Amino acid sequence: MGFAGFDTEKIGTLAGGLEKASQGAGPLHRQVAMVLTRANGLLNGSKPVTTSALLQPLVGDLMGGLFFGGYRCMPGTLTGELDDTQASMKRRCAQLGGVQKLVDDGYDVDPSLYFDDEKPPDQKKINTALTDLAELNGKNAGDTDGRSDLERIKGDLDGLTPTELDAFLDKVPAGDLAHFNDVATHTGNSGIWPFQHSNGLPSGEYRDFTSSLLKKAGPTHWPKIEAAFPVQPGFDTTDAWLEGQNSQQEQGVHGMHYGTPQDPLFKTPGTVDASQVSQGRFGDCWYIASLSATAQRDPKFIAEGIKQNANGTVNVRIWDKNGKVHWVTVTPDLPMDKDGNLVSARSTGETWPAYYEKAFALMYAGDTGGAPDDHQGDPLYDRAEQGDYGATEWDFNQKAPPYVTGNDSKKIDSDVPSIRKSFQSGHPVIVSTGSSADQETKGQQIWGDTFSTRHVYYVKGFTKSGDIVLGNPWGPDWPEITATPEQYKEFFGDPEALSMPS
Repeated sequence: MGFAGFDTEKIGTLAGGLEKASQGAGPLHRQVAMVLTRANGLLNGSKPVTTSALLQPLVGDLMGGLFFGGYRCMPGTLTGELDDTQASMKRRCAQLGGVQKLVDDGYDVDPSLYFDDEKPPDQKKINTALTDLAELNGKNAGDTDGRSDLERIKGDLDGLTPTELDAFLDKVPAGDLAHFNDVATHTGNSGIWPFQHSNGLPSGEYRDFTSSLLKKAGPTHWPKIEAAFPVQPGFDTTDAWLEGQNSQQEQGVHGMHYGTPQDPLFKTPGTVDASQVSQGRFGDCWYIASLSATAQRDPKFIAEGIKQNANGTVNVRIWDKNGKVHWVTVTPDLPMDKDGNLVSARSTGETWPAYYEKAFALMYAGDTGGAPDDHQGDPLYDRAEQGDYGATEWDFNQKAPPYVTGNDSKKIDSDVPSIRKSFQSGHPVIVSTGSSADQETKGQQIWGDTFSTRHVYYVKGFTKSGDIVLGNPWGPDWPEITATPEQYKEFFGDPEALSMPS
């Protein structure tokens, strides 16, 4: 009986029983409270009327706390709890019946969405979205009525429930989705007249839209979204892919592919430890240093900026180049090597830095070209990129902070007392090294391989003697650097103070 293992008749009977029980919880509460209150009066304080922690709050609670927003304890609290539960069960049964009709009519819906607590799917909404998108397919970017066609289709899709979106994705031709992406990303004026509307959708608005699709869709239809829209950053433009190794640490990277990690988002939910963050094999120390510096200063801020959705995707809070905040949705798979080890950023036993990095790769729009040593001018390396991991490599340390905190960083005087003053006033601080080969040789004689040129570090603190302590974003396997003020002046510079949101 039922559909997909759910017997809606039995579930409905149970819901009816819970509804009846919820209606009796209030009277039962008052009766128990009356008995305990009378008994307490008869005992006149000679002994407790009850030793039960659950029943003690009922002594004298003849009104059930109704003047204070409802029942505050058992059994009165069951009135709302049971009522909410039975109402949810009935909604889910109605949703399940609607899904069954979709399946019977030939739609493929991801099983994870069958018993969702939402309105039953409406095939009319699904068909409207399919029709509107099909009509767009006959128009070129310059032929659309400004953004109105795009906005109408975007509204269609935004208004779909997860189940309806999944059914839409099952039926929509891949070419229609790809054409929508072409038109939406073709921005600019629609003609020579100054009052004509612009084409396409603003990049931030479009990123929010594609995130909403991923957040709702069932896993079986993620590949269709990934094929049509820019939601999965590529890695074939990174140094690790092109050279087969990380260009600074010279760690081999072979068989790079997307895979789903086994480690959780957080080992302890809501808790991050900056000292355990590792950069991975991509050349984005300037970003990971900013992320680590911020996590050290305000771990709660970073932990609250990442959430796992019901369908397994991950939401990451990130600001765009214009300072507007977005919650970027990414799929849970991450770049791995041939042995299944993460190539991207990570923390010890957890993956939250990898998703920050993945969202940053999608959002970063400041890359104007950059290359490791000996590759300047090589078009494979030294080129402007956007929307992939390659765009996050080899850029300047002041460009990353706005994406992490929403605020521009501030240059401070490049001496240890100035950095300490800024650090102690609450600012995360990052510093960088130059590109001299002689400096690298000399620095490694002092600190070993944890010193590198063309690298960004974050300030961890200061010693009692006044030395500066720097963390290496490569991770906990690389020792921190303790430098005297004189050593700092010789080997480091360009300090940036990050500004946390107020």
